Amino acid sequence: MRRILVALALSAFGLAQAATVSVYTSLASWEAAISGPAQLQDFSGYANDTPLAGVAVLPGLTLSSNIDGPLHVFGANKTASAFGTTRATGTAYFEGQYALPFLAAALDITSFESEPGNPSTAVDQGVLTFWFSDGTSQDILLSGNPGLPVPLVFAGVISDHAITRFRWTEAHEASGGNEETALDNFRVAMRASELPLPGSLPLALLALGVLPLARRRR
Repeated sequence: MRRILVALALSAFGLAQAATVSVYTSLASWEAAISGPAQLQDFSGYANDTPLAGVAVLPGLTLSSNIDGPLHVFGANKTASAFGTTRATGTAYFEGQYALPFLAAALDITSFESEPGNPSTAVDQGVLTFWFSDGTSQDILLSGNPGLPVPLVFAGVISDHAITRFRWTEAHEASGGNEETALDNFRVAMRASELPLPGSLPLALLALGVLPLARRRR
């Protein structure tokens, strides 16, 4: 009986821990939804060609890429960019690791093309994926536009579980490569509390109370 009660309590506790994620494609709506100000990195204080791979661009946020070209600050608008040749195998991507338990994160994406009907681009969309501390993930499909000035595409999330990392995979171009992309305006906000989430606290207490209950029944 005790084992059954423990299993039920832990199962219910695990279900309550599944991340609830809200996706935003507007900076204004994301800022309205967070509690307090966000920290911003727009690279305006960096010199062009500054290496960014493995660098903490914000407290708790480190960038990396598997693109052949170096990850660095680029251009008049100061973006995090990587340019290289088409990869022989696999898919090129940007990635960010969050070492602090932020509940809200956002970024702008630019310099990618995904325009159905345009022979120079692929029809598919780019994919921005966020992962959370419970092991779940959230995909956001994004389309860009070619030409100058290059528009920024905003994407942000707010979760009740800490965000652990993101990965941006650019849409494949018509040539089959996806070597050109840039990110900008990284934002983080709202650190997770060390206390259990309000909805999980009763289940945690239930789990702790299972053993005394089982002993009384015996």
